[in-house]
Amino acid sequence: MRTVLRLGPITTFAVLLAGASDADVMQATRNAKAGEFVATGEVACAQEVGEELGTCLAKVARDDTDAAAVVVTFPNGFSRTLTFEGGAFLRGNTTMSGVGTDTEWTLEDGRYRVRVDDQRFEIPQALVAED
Repeated sequence: MRTVLRLGPITTFAVLLAGASDADVMQATRNAKAGEFVATGEVACAQEVGEELGTCLAKVARDDTDAAAVVVTFPNGFSRTLTFEGGAFLRGNTTMSGVGTDTEWTLEDGRYRVRVDDQRFEIPQALVAED
């Protein structure tokens, strides 16, 4: 899997993620599926290419370490789970919209800007990070 990370306007890194701490992320995802959310909020989102950012509901589940699963629900009820670990975005879940591995993300000014397949999200870092 290839994920592009941009820190600032110029620096770009390609990060290969080969199952980094899968157990932690899987536990956060299981917690999300069980409805064990520890934070909620609104995030900016767009479901289709070219669509302006709107507002989506986001719910966050965590494990006992630094992994988080953020379930973002679009206004039409469609949802996508975004996983993070150690401050890094890892992937989106597989949906009818795509497999969740065609991604790009940046973390700038305390905000994750994430693209998964054709969907875009802007998520405050404080929502992802543990309190």
